Amino acid sequence: MREFLFAFFGGLAINALRLFEIAKLPIPERPKTFSDWLYALQFFGTRLIGGVLALAYSMSGTALTPILAVNIGASAPLILKTFASVPREIRPKRVG
Repeated sequence: MREFLFAFFGGLAINALRLFEIAKLPIPERPKTFSDWLYALQFFGTRLIGGVLALAYSMSGTALTPILAVNIGASAPLILKTFASVPREIRPKRVG
């Protein structure tokens, strides 16, 4: 459980940096954030996925230090983006 929390807060740190950048923009140019439910969903959803990735790493039998859990949580959006960008041609074909 400790790994999950470290990863979750590692991801929140990345989102905090993104929010600091948004705060520098003039108000009319700022994107919708928490008023848009999709933004809020991805804001917290990717944090939860980062926590689950850290738990999976820990459960695989490999030692997981707190700093590694923070790094996994912070990189979760990039990991997901990479998984999603695999071209269809090299994805395994379903049998049946």
